[in-house]
Amino acid sequence: KPAIEAISVDDMLADPELALGTEGKDSEVSLKVWAPADALDVFQAQCDEFAKNFNDQGRKIKIEVVQQGESDAAAILMSDPNAAADVFGFVSDNASKLYPGGYVAPVRTQYAKAIEESNLEGAISVAKSDDQLVAFPETGDNGYFVYYNKSMISEEEIKSLESIMQVCNEKDKKFIMNLGNGYYGCVIPLTAGGTYELDADGYQVLNYDKDATVKVAKAFADLLANDTHFANDDTDKVLASSLRNGTALAGVSGTWKLKAIKDALGENFACAKLPTIKVDGEDKDMVSMYGYKLIGVNKNTKYPYTSQALAYYLSGEKCQQERMDQLGWGPSIKALVEGEQAQNDECLSAMYEQMEHSVPQIGLAGSFWDPTGSFGAYIVEK
Repeated sequence: KPAIEAISVDDMLADPELALGTEGKDSEVSLKVWAPADALDVFQAQCDEFAKNFNDQGRKIKIEVVQQGESDAAAILMSDPNAAADVFGFVSDNASKLYPGGYVAPVRTQYAKAIEESNLEGAISVAKSDDQLVAFPETGDNGYFVYYNKSMISEEEIKSLESIMQVCNEKDKKFIMNLGNGYYGCVIPLTAGGTYELDADGYQVLNYDKDATVKVAKAFADLLANDTHFANDDTDKVLASSLRNGTALAGVSGTWKLKAIKDALGENFACAKLPTIKVDGEDKDMVSMYGYKLIGVNKNTKYPYTSQALAYYLSGEKCQQERMDQLGWGPSIKALVEGEQAQNDECLSAMYEQMEHSVPQIGLAGSFWDPTGSFGAYIVEK
């Protein structure tokens, strides 16, 4: 059996027969792409460049980019696959709905080999189903970390939850983290070594050691439950304004709030990985959930070759670089993650550091979030 040869994005772009088969030869290929609101212009420009490349080589391709947020992509696609986009972005926790139902087309083998060689391990793990690559990694940045005001708390003090709360008490400022939301509240069982998965029937399983989890929960409760300077609040709604008006000195959120928080803090803007917490006298790294954004090809597309080639192009190094430059999106391609730009970016470097202490966001049912959030809220209930 001959070894499968990896095909690079550049090789694919240079060979219309290989990339598109016969599509676009005799009649026009018309594709629809979904992208989030803040990225429409960037994606349209990238799609235009892809189409022009093949138009110049005698193929007829037209691509329309329309607005659709990644977190709802699975639900919209599943409600009417025929009316959905040919190529679309989605967040990794949508995978547990899309993959078992066969809504996405498996990635062409030659592309898959190149993708697996060049992308972060976590991004590959969430793009696979039964050991087969079924999605194209798009970002490696769907996680959360600490934003803080560096004029109020030092780089050293932000490293542990104990020192954060001490500074908050001294300066009468708040630390905000939404432990009542399962997305953040899961740090308690995960820091205790817990894991999650879906069983064969699609039911949610959370594997945890009771004694270890109780110790971590008690550490959070002892430190935060009766401290008026800790706020268990919706950081998406209140963190930017609380940092702006100086009532808070730090809080936990993700890259989606970057612009608002940068604007709020100005020259005092700073980021760090999640702090450690003392459990039984030992500093433990907080373990978080870490998601990735992926690009899928609709199984029902009329143009499977062109859709695959476009998804491969959009997930390639050039496009990931453009989105890092223009949108601040964190790449999933290792060469870019390890490059100077990402490492010198305060936000991205904090996030990639937290990725080392995280569990990939896949294998989740809707039933995971409420009980995990309720547990988090109960731990810090005054």
